[in-house]
Amino acid sequence: MILAMAGQKGGAGKSTLAIHLAAEWHRQGRRVLLVDADSQGTALTWAEVAAERDIPAPAVIALGDNLRAQLPGLADAYEITVIDTPGRAGKRQAHALLVADLALLPCGPSTPDVWSLGPSLEVLEEIRSLRPELYAALVLNRRTHTAEGRAAREALEGTGLPVLAAELGARVAFSEALAAGLGVTTYA
Repeated sequence: MILAMAGQKGGAGKSTLAIHLAAEWHRQGRRVLLVDADSQGTALTWAEVAAERDIPAPAVIALGDNLRAQLPGLADAYEITVIDTPGRAGKRQAHALLVADLALLPCGPSTPDVWSLGPSLEVLEEIRSLRPELYAALVLNRRTHTAEGRAAREALEGTGLPVLAAELGARVAFSEALAAGLGVTTYA
């Protein structure tokens, strides 16, 4: 399975979600490849921290604009491949979606976060016109139990894509775990 974290908005939680999912599947004994396609290199830096502390981590590689050509052959050696895409709807994100089986689009808990999904949903629809088998879902990130958080979920449900029941709360443990080179389920 190839899973792409997608979405135009930087700061939505793509890197955090990609790293923590890959780390958890690795902890469970799965063969996992984490692909850092984001020039910020968050997944690569996290892997370096884990290696410096002798913490077991999934395989992490960087791929750029040739992701579409390079990844399918590399992914064959793994049960799960997770792609962390850049925070803009560009070539790398489109290429990730073209090779993915599943796309998750994280979204913050505010109305402006939901509004920023528009261009990402357009790119997703273009890709799905070429690959209708691509499954996509939204995941609410940094969810707070406020009226704004409830309104964000309702707005996401109006996009036409499934919204996962699982949500990520606004917990400092997510960033602390990254700084420690761990997955959040091991950290906290």
